[in-house]
Parts: sequence; C-alpha cells; structure tokens
Amino acid sequence: MTITGIYDALNDKAESFSEWAQAHPKFGLLFVAALLALWLTGLLFRWKWACQWQFWGKLWFFDDCKPETRRRIQIALVGVALAACLMMFFVWS
Repeated sequence: MTITGIYDALNDKAESFSEWAQAHPKFGLLFVAALLALWLTGLLFRWKWACQWQFWGKLWFFDDCKPETRRRIQIALVGVALAACLMMFFVWS
C-alpha cells in the first residue's frame, strides 16, 4: 500500500465517522462529558496539565487569586459544564 492509499483510506474513514457523528449528535454529548470528566478528575487529583490555565497569562479578574482558589474556581466551572452536558444528554429526545 502506498502513501496515497493510506491517505485515501484514512480520509474515507474520517468521512464516514463524520457522517455517523452528524446522524447521531447525542453521542457527541457523551464524548464531551467524558472529556470534561477527565479534566475534572485531573483537577481533583491536582495533575499539572489540568491545573494550568490555558491562556498562559493572567486573566484580569483572577490576578489576585491564589493558585488553590483558581483551582477551586476551575473545579466549579468544569463541574457545572459536566452537569449541563449530562443533563442535555438525558433530556434529549
């Protein structure tokens, strides 16, 4: 199999997955919920990748907060997002 054959096979697989995901959007919520649950687990266990801010800078409304306060705020926000995502999944008809 050549490189172009591998590329075509991967492209076809990605296209079929995209079509399946568009036909079943409810399962996208489960995927997002799994990612949020992983992030929340990382925050609770203080994993370095989960506790760092994504902007690599300072956000003006968190400038005076201690790192533990920022972590608690992130836990609250990710928890609310996870709850909303799961609620949308179970309410979806």
